[in-house]
Amino acid sequence: MQLTPENRIRLRATVFGKTEAGRVEFVQRSAGLTARQRSVLILIDGQKALGEIETWLGEDEMLEAVEALLRRGLVGITSGPSPAPVRSPAGAAALAVAREFMMAAARKHLGLMAADLVRRIEHAKDESQLAGVIGLWHVSLRESKTGKPCAEGLLAEARALLA
Repeated sequence: MQLTPENRIRLRATVFGKTEAGRVEFVQRSAGLTARQRSVLILIDGQKALGEIETWLGEDEMLEAVEALLRRGLVGITSGPSPAPVRSPAGAAALAVAREFMMAAARKHLGLMAADLVRRIEHAKDESQLAGVIGLWHVSLRESKTGKPCAEGLLAEARALLA
């Protein structure tokens, strides 16, 4: 599986569930899974999208574990990502402006700690995905030394850009 940025986004929006073989493996532990693969198998519930599952693994390790579980037939796709909404050019431009604003503020106030957050902001395809990141962005700003005094104003401005 080619893990391009687009594939990563699609995978994170996909809901995986355990197959019958996966449920058996969950109980019997007979397939010789690695600790990472077993952890991901346990967390996959057929309800949450992969991106909603919290794990101690990094994204690459999690996606590799899911790929291995798919190859072994222990998990399957329950539902795929929703089709991208049709966007007007004005809406796309507003989203791009909001994205740039948030990334600039994160870089300014978080420095090197902004890398993962900036990546999440960059990969947000629509307002709902960006709105999902805005909370983490705001909390991160509030926790930073230079961002704390202006975090509320930045949040208000980001929300205004998305409105």
